[in-house]
Amino acid sequence: MSRRLRIFRWIIRFCSLGAAVFLLVGGPLPLILSGVLPALSPLGRFTAVISGKTWYPALFWGLPAVLFLGLALWRGRVFCRWFCPTGVIGELARPISLRRPLVKRRYAGIVFWGVIAASAFGLPLAMIFDPLSAFQRLGHIGHGMYTMTSLIPGAVVPLILIAGVCQPSVWCTHICPLGYLFQLCRVKSRSSSVAPDNIRRDLVKGVFIGTPIALLGRYLNPIKDTAQGRSNSALQVLPPGAGNIDRFSGLCIRCYACVTACPTRVISVKYTLSQPMNHIFQPCLDMTRGYCAEFCTECLKVCPTGAIQRFPLEEKRNLQLGIAKVHQEICLSWSEGEHCMVCQEHCSYNAIESDPTADGLPRPVVLEDLCRGCGACQNKCPALTNRAAIRVEGVTRQRKLEGSM
Repeated sequence: MSRRLRIFRWIIRFCSLGAAVFLLVGGPLPLILSGVLPALSPLGRFTAVISGKTWYPALFWGLPAVLFLGLALWRGRVFCRWFCPTGVIGELARPISLRRPLVKRRYAGIVFWGVIAASAFGLPLAMIFDPLSAFQRLGHIGHGMYTMTSLIPGAVVPLILIAGVCQPSVWCTHICPLGYLFQLCRVKSRSSSVAPDNIRRDLVKGVFIGTPIALLGRYLNPIKDTAQGRSNSALQVLPPGAGNIDRFSGLCIRCYACVTACPTRVISVKYTLSQPMNHIFQPCLDMTRGYCAEFCTECLKVCPTGAIQRFPLEEKRNLQLGIAKVHQEICLSWSEGEHCMVCQEHCSYNAIESDPTADGLPRPVVLEDLCRGCGACQNKCPALTNRAAIRVEGVTRQRKLEGSM
């Protein structure tokens, strides 16, 4: 490569990095652009198709990935060399690199086939190894929406930079499964560096490694409450359109575009030991931070894999995400005899009614067939304890409430 072309390539790469950072920062940009970066990744598309057992999840968001895959059929890893923002970060440490061989063998093929095999069993290892999803996770950190749990998968890009200090471009050349996928597109070309025998070996090793990891993550028995024989915590409340937790955990690549786009900040990242490993780091609703606004559909617009399905606002308003439960032992009305119906005042769906005492004191009761699980009642509950007196628990499968609104 000539010096002039090398300079031009770096100009393009820094412009791509700047555009990616601008998308993360947001500012005046519409929230729907939060899903652009992970939508560019064909790896995310493949894992979504395999996990969802369908070819069309989030078809609109899949078009950019198809275009880059087509470009790879023509020019191989041109996306990696010219446009990938994570690759640019990996290269930034080159001038000060110690040039120590941390990783001597190329594992990108094994990682790629391992990710594909794990996706078939509902474990999205792409959440760790997809470079564009990893870069997108920096967005919710920049918006101050992070939790301690979300910082763990969010540390992938800084680790890539640190690894580059020891060995230049080690991520891109030795580990990145997306780059390997672009190489596969040129496997029949004389310029391809991937031999068919190596593909077969990597495929066998990747399946051999990825399948048991996925099975352990999906079926490993969670920590139980031995006294009561059930999980220590209630089901998570998933974002609207998630369907059920197994479907959502398999399709979600943990790009956190929904976390960044949520205007009320109710979508967060939590993990407890009572949940299977395939649910790790997935977004859920945290009613202590906010609640799911009645007329908001921002998270539905930005999901690049179809983990959060898109549907009309009216259908979203009638979707049951969870069910609120009144804990009478700490409720001010039930336990203290005080006049407090704050939860009813903030319920937009008339799902809380009064059960008055003999002397007319109102006490809240949840109508489960009307409750959407939006969390406004929990978020506004004034109970003076470390937890709200009314709390939303997730449901096994989100459903549309008939005859609502």
